[in-house]
Amino acid sequence: MTALLSAAARAAHLVVDDTPHLLADTLAARLLGPDGDAPIGYHRADPSHPVLRAARVESTVRARFAEDLLAASGARQYVLVGAGLDTFAYRSRGVAVLEVDLPDVQERKREAVSRAGLAGPVTFVPADLAVTPLDEALRAAGADTRAPVVVAALGLTMYLTRDELAGLLASVARWPGGAHLVADHLLPPDDDERRGYDDAVGSAVAQGGEAWRTKLGAGQAAELARAAGFTTVRTTNQRDALPPELWIRTDGLRPGGVSGLLHAATRGL
Repeated sequence: MTALLSAAARAAHLVVDDTPHLLADTLAARLLGPDGDAPIGYHRADPSHPVLRAARVESTVRARFAEDLLAASGARQYVLVGAGLDTFAYRSRGVAVLEVDLPDVQERKREAVSRAGLAGPVTFVPADLAVTPLDEALRAAGADTRAPVVVAALGLTMYLTRDELAGLLASVARWPGGAHLVADHLLPPDDDERRGYDDAVGSAVAQGGEAWRTKLGAGQAAELARAAGFTTVRTTNQRDALPPELWIRTDGLRPGGVSGLLHAATRGL
């Protein structure tokens, strides 16, 4: 459910929000097909609804942050953990994309890609990371361990336990060719905006069987990354994650305060 809603939010952003767009995901609606009609329709019907507006900001900012970092890094391997209905592999060229997800989720993605007639430089890596560490799954899929990699965990960390998240970070940090990690994380609900988001969205995803398990302050996220072995760690917010001109807007989109962003890199990167 959450993958569908995130893709719908990215698609709706191009329809209901003004330029400059935070992310130009021109393929999200096509990948969704008829399954996207209802969720995109909610955004069309009430684009100023605070939860829907926040969903568009969340889904676009984190993807743009990761994709900009990938471009700046020069890495030619991009790993999407919990890829869901991400479309980067079909919007880009020159980068080897590896999408890691649970086998049943990935099978549905493959079916959607086939229906949409999309093609791209993607390797599907079906894996349960609770059983197989990420680095092992990537090696088995043919990733180049000697080359650097950018790993994005977008819309994922809140569904992991603290121990599972620590294990994921450690598996990225020990990549032989060096690694960047990009992740978003829900912040603790210690103000009205976050409590309202928790009440509206947290309860809905829990009812759908995808309850949030971990919320981290910026300092906690940085501490986990350093403990995993990353040597360069920075945290940021939605406003500072993107070029400032993108926030000069004529619509109601504003950077939110319910989540933070983490960028961590290993030595030499």
